[in-house]
Amino acid sequence: MKVARSLIGIGFGLLALLPGIGGAAEADDSVRSLSAWTNQRGSTLYIDNVSASGQLTGTYINRAAGFGCQNTPYPVTGWVLGNAITFTVLWRNAVQSCNSITAWTGFYYQGRITTLWQLVSNGTTSPGQIQQGQDVFTRSGKAEAETQK
Repeated sequence: MKVARSLIGIGFGLLALLPGIGGAAEADDSVRSLSAWTNQRGSTLYIDNVSASGQLTGTYINRAAGFGCQNTPYPVTGWVLGNAITFTVLWRNAVQSCNSITAWTGFYYQGRITTLWQLVSNGTTSPGQIQQGQDVFTRSGKAEAETQK
């Protein structure tokens, strides 16, 4: 009987992970292709595409005070799974290289993407050298995303 209850609980848990079923966050228009998201530091994530498998591509423009590689687009890759999201920027493009990588991981909820991030520089030798923080992104608008193409 305990096994049956556990399997039923797992089944309901899996249903909750599916968009639009159970109590999970709806897959309304949360993280879609051709959307733009700006964080509290003024930086913008432009999502060009989210494939059927959840792979995310786009660009990121850094405007955070105290960080290099600003005001020019850098390629973004990542994944979306339901309301979970992760994306990464290699801070190197045709204009500039900051010799580092930043990864954001978080979730979409109530119109915001809330993330924790970590920035690591080439040559880092200790976890204490990895910078970290939190960003909250709000939708900037589809029209703004389209102007970046």
